[in-house]
Amino acid sequence: MRVASNSSPLIWLSQTGHFDLLREVFGTILIAPAVWAETVDRAAGYPNATNVMAARAAEWLQVITPTDLEKIAVLRAQLHAGEAETLVMAAEQRVDAVLVDDLQARHFATAMGLRVIGTAGVLLLAHARGITVDVKATLDHMRRLGFRLREQVYQDILKRLAQ
Repeated sequence: MRVASNSSPLIWLSQTGHFDLLREVFGTILIAPAVWAETVDRAAGYPNATNVMAARAAEWLQVITPTDLEKIAVLRAQLHAGEAETLVMAAEQRVDAVLVDDLQARHFATAMGLRVIGTAGVLLLAHARGITVDVKATLDHMRRLGFRLREQVYQDILKRLAQ
């Protein structure tokens, strides 16, 4: 599966030691230049900077520049640069899904006809494929670090894991 990712899944999966799930679940990850800037250029010393650079060197993460600058500008009125570039690039590249957590960006992605998967969804996909990951413990860790996940969504995830 070919996906485009915004910064948040790269950051959260790095912070919890699960960055490699991206390669294991999806294979190739595409990111926009603004995502590279946020996760590498402005993130020296953070795990995501090291992980993203290593993934690019290993060629399973690619930086792709979107071309529709007008659409990016329109989205920038409501979204951060990384989110706007990611959504436009994802549409241009016709990816299978876009990885994004921000609720407003998720709404825009859906309106653009993109399949949306959040960081929690990445963990669930990994679990469903038999990849060893403690989804509940990872989500609990992320929530303690500030990851925003509505309680109802969290409870729904726990129910899915119990099935």
